[in-house]
Amino acid sequence: MPTLAQYIALHTLIETGNFTETGQKLNLTQSSITHAMNNLEKELDLSLIIRNRNNIILTSNGKMVYEHVSKILQEQQRLENTVANLKKLIGGTITVGVLPSISLVLLPKVLSYFEEHHPDVTIQLMEGDYDQIENWLQHGVVDIGFLAKPVSENLVFDFIFEDELLCIMAKDHPLAAEDYLTLNQLKDERWIMPKQNIDRDVLRILSKHNITPNIVYELSVDQAILTMVTENLGVSIVPKSILHHAPASLVQKNFSEHHARTVGIAHKRNTYPSPAAMKFVEICKILAEDFLNKD
Repeated sequence: MPTLAQYIALHTLIETGNFTETGQKLNLTQSSITHAMNNLEKELDLSLIIRNRNNIILTSNGKMVYEHVSKILQEQQRLENTVANLKKLIGGTITVGVLPSISLVLLPKVLSYFEEHHPDVTIQLMEGDYDQIENWLQHGVVDIGFLAKPVSENLVFDFIFEDELLCIMAKDHPLAAEDYLTLNQLKDERWIMPKQNIDRDVLRILSKHNITPNIVYELSVDQAILTMVTENLGVSIVPKSILHHAPASLVQKNFSEHHARTVGIAHKRNTYPSPAAMKFVEICKILAEDFLNKD
């Protein structure tokens, strides 16, 4: 009879699309994955996959088998989580997709909490942008991941905190003396923009107000944006969470109309996060609330 390990190998192979990445994810050699697939096809007496140079394709029989294998693994995961909950065990390894702005503020507090209260939990971090984290979640590379709304329908989103969006500018900018700003006041400014895969909200808000920004620089590193704005090379709109370590001379301005991004933690729909992953989400919510109350 086929083994659970063979089912896991098949499922991971289809999710990743190649033998090398599957081996890396399962901590096995490529030849071990090939051997597992050959044995599974032999056990079932069916051809399951077509091996192309660039990807792996399921046969018509393979698609039906893969659908059942996915259900078996979901039930297996549900069983393991149920047993862990019954035992009230929080341990094991969770892999978390992290946005750079979260790394600066919330994440150190969460990791410190787990080291003190749940030392048996190993937390692996993968820092990426929105697109990367969504892709990692879809393919099972990470268990959970920080994202901002909107997210794919294939993901379940748990709200963590609302991250206010502020305008930043150099101290000698003509608008630096204003108490509050409107987006219309910024329509003729030079803009230093975060790339869309880093922050989707700025262009969305500007588009909503029919503003086409004059983008002079587009960057993927938050700290680089802060530095260039400080040097009066342009203005920008950024989440408040990245400004806790901003240069002291950088001017931060609220808008007269409230703008924010909604930050949360997502997992793939129809999967069941482990007790450790659920505890991670819970602690993020608690610490984010404490963090916001101090502001």
